[in-house]
Amino acid sequence: MSILKKKSFGWYVLLVSAIVAVVGLVQFSSWAPNHSATDTVITVALILGIAIDLVTIWKDLDILVVASTACYMVGCVRIVTDNVGSFVDAYQGIVMFGDSTQVGTIVTIAVIMGVAAVLSAVSGFLPREKA
Repeated sequence: MSILKKKSFGWYVLLVSAIVAVVGLVQFSSWAPNHSATDTVITVALILGIAIDLVTIWKDLDILVVASTACYMVGCVRIVTDNVGSFVDAYQGIVMFGDSTQVGTIVTIAVIMGVAAVLSAVSGFLPREKA
């Protein structure tokens, strides 16, 4: 309990970032295999980002915050670019390049990853330990 007394608001933001990323990873991992969208780059990027956040919780280094933010953004951008055909089909009203019914799920997963990235970046500007 004395460890938590030394932590500041930025530490809690970083912890929430890791939790949000876990939610995104679970959602992506449960959705992707059923829709032929499994991508190891997204999975590895999210796992690496979560691991870096957990290391940063114990070893406070700003460069690790940058690395975890980058990992989360790789996952966020990669899921959108991998499924651009679904967005095209939804826009065109046809079924040719992807599955337009999955656009909502794709956007939801990308937003969750984006929120994790933003929280991670914000934690880099906040003190994570009390003086």
